[in-house]
Amino acid sequence: MNCTWAKGPVAPGDVQYFLYIRDSKRKRERECPHYIQHLGTHVGCHLHNLSGLTFRNYFLVNGTSQAAGIQFFDSVLSTKEIERYGPPANITIRCNASHCLIRWDKPRTRRALSHSEFQYQLDIQRKIDVSGDLENQYHFPSSEPRAKHVVKIRAADARIPHWSAWSQPVEFGSEGADGSLVHVYLLVVLATLLCALGLGFLFKRVLGLHRLFPAVPQIKDKLTDNHQVGGPVTWEEFTPGAGKGDTEDILTVEEVTG
Repeated sequence: MNCTWAKGPVAPGDVQYFLYIRDSKRKRERECPHYIQHLGTHVGCHLHNLSGLTFRNYFLVNGTSQAAGIQFFDSVLSTKEIERYGPPANITIRCNASHCLIRWDKPRTRRALSHSEFQYQLDIQRKIDVSGDLENQYHFPSSEPRAKHVVKIRAADARIPHWSAWSQPVEFGSEGADGSLVHVYLLVVLATLLCALGLGFLFKRVLGLHRLFPAVPQIKDKLTDNHQVGGPVTWEEFTPGAGKGDTEDILTVEEVTG
């Protein structure tokens, strides 16, 4: 664990800082075993062994100087509030035709914690929040052929969103999937274009044949056509004229010689 602080803006040049930690149960106090320095001034403390810390601890940063008095800083902090988790490890991905199952291990913590004590974020093109209640797994919808994806995961306490660093990126999917999809789309477009050209060619061919061989007009059939047949013939119109039916007189002329 690292504890850091900054030198005060008006602190004298010879100021020096010291960190003391006191646990809330046994009231034991100890000084920082390994200071982090900048230009000879203590600006932090590294604690490799945290076995002496309890759930709540008292932290005191005191300063000394020959030139002036230095105001101390103190705070009571719980280890749960100040603990920063490492990124999840052992990320594995298994895919079927429609989904990919992403699984990972819980980060190492000072105390053993249940799954519900964690929350996670997955970065797969966008950030996805995942509850620890799902037991460190997430079903990512991804149908075949799937494009190449990269996933990163980070962890935090379920109630305190102090996020860890991101895990190392893990790749899944195929780089050629995008090309395969484009190839399929191109084939569909090409097939549609060929069908349209074929239909247009057939239409033009039928239209040309119709112009070369126009339809022969049919002979009118009065027996079958739906036309009105002329009315009955009035035979009186063709009767002989007046006097044509009378008996004709025949006159014979003879030459008389005497």
